[in-house]
Amino acid sequence: MAGSGDGGRGYRDREHAADKSIEAWGESLAELFCAAAAGMFSQSAELGEVPRAQEWAVEVSGESAEDLLRAWLSELLWVAEREEATPCGFEIEELTEGPWRLRARAWGGPVPGESPHTGAPVKAVTYHDLHVWQAEGLWKAHVVFDV
Repeated sequence: MAGSGDGGRGYRDREHAADKSIEAWGESLAELFCAAAAGMFSQSAELGEVPRAQEWAVEVSGESAEDLLRAWLSELLWVAEREEATPCGFEIEELTEGPWRLRARAWGGPVPGESPHTGAPVKAVTYHDLHVWQAEGLWKAHVVFDV
């Protein structure tokens, strides 16, 4: 599956032996977190076809940038399972370092019946090969998902 980019943020699939993996990037940590969320849900749905029929507030915290990213993505997976919906739009309202906290909104809805699934849905976000760093003026992350 090809990746996607929007201005200074985006994601692309990475090769992984057993699970799915992405690299995401953004001009800020907030943009990186939004790109990673889109990359995760694009593993199983064409996000452009998902209606923004529902809105969810999300608040998470962590010990590091990696913990916060994992908490964010895991919370979105829980929302998707609980609501039987696919988040497709993301906005970070507040992201702080030390303590690491995030407050955001997500939008989405059920995948339309005529829209084909693009792959197996993500079941969990792993700590395996999870990295967040800055390079070339961008924030970047590698994330591996259990499917």
